[in-house]
Amino acid sequence: MGLPVPVIALELPSYQRKENFGTDETFFQIVRHLARPVERSARPSANLLGPVGLGFRHRDDIEEVTALLGEMGIDVNVVAPMGASPADIARMGAAHFNVLMYPEHAEAAARWAESNLGQPYTKTVPIGVGATRDFIAEVAALAGVAPRADESRLRLPWYSASVDSTYLTGKRVFLFGDATHVKAMARVAREEMGFEVVGLGCYNREYARDIRALARALGVEALISDDYLEVEQTIEALAPEMILGTQMERHIGKRLGIPCAVISAPVHVQDFPARYSPQMGIEGANVIFDTWVHPLVMGLE
Repeated sequence: MGLPVPVIALELPSYQRKENFGTDETFFQIVRHLARPVERSARPSANLLGPVGLGFRHRDDIEEVTALLGEMGIDVNVVAPMGASPADIARMGAAHFNVLMYPEHAEAAARWAESNLGQPYTKTVPIGVGATRDFIAEVAALAGVAPRADESRLRLPWYSASVDSTYLTGKRVFLFGDATHVKAMARVAREEMGFEVVGLGCYNREYARDIRALARALGVEALISDDYLEVEQTIEALAPEMILGTQMERHIGKRLGIPCAVISAPVHVQDFPARYSPQMGIEGANVIFDTWVHPLVMGLE
């Protein structure tokens, strides 16, 4: 075209591609065309891959993960695609490794960077107390630093250890959304809140294998569908005591009279709060606790 800007051809007709798959493919093509091996940064550094402007709490997750890395002396080199320019993509190679925050948007790019830029990437998504601790250990191993985290802000475990938690032990919950958040939240629900997961599913079919494997491990059926009516029928049949889902499941919960907490995109405008409200890291665990427990305890008093 003769333009003094990078031109990257994309073949992604909307009627052939799912939303998340198109994001992953588009970002992969951008990284493949613009990123090149460059000299590594003097201090340990990482790229944060996957955040997007309309993602669920991605803005705040970036801040939380940046803080976790900072406590271990690790700098953030580039955040992409959210807020990244072509020049930012070009200097991705300066990082020592990549933090894959949202695989739906950046797994293809992370795999390419591993092969072509020599950058390993994290496999743990730090949502929940246990996953955050696992993430810190994984990052420390990749960066060759000591694992450190200031857990003085962590307020979730006190409730799990208190007698009050018995009010909610065994509560039956159904999870639905993108695969990344469903997998992470299932662990939080089962291991950290003591809930019983009675069903789960996702709408992005390219992660159907992962979700089905998780469902088998939990002894439940997996629902892989982007039909909200099928999701509603499944929820109605299972009759859970709480739904952990998307904005669509919030509508379903209202119709069925079941409390619902949003854990995944697609979301409502109210899920882009002005306050700091991450899902990842230590503060994310606190936010999840408030979001899940309050709908269940309202009225118990």
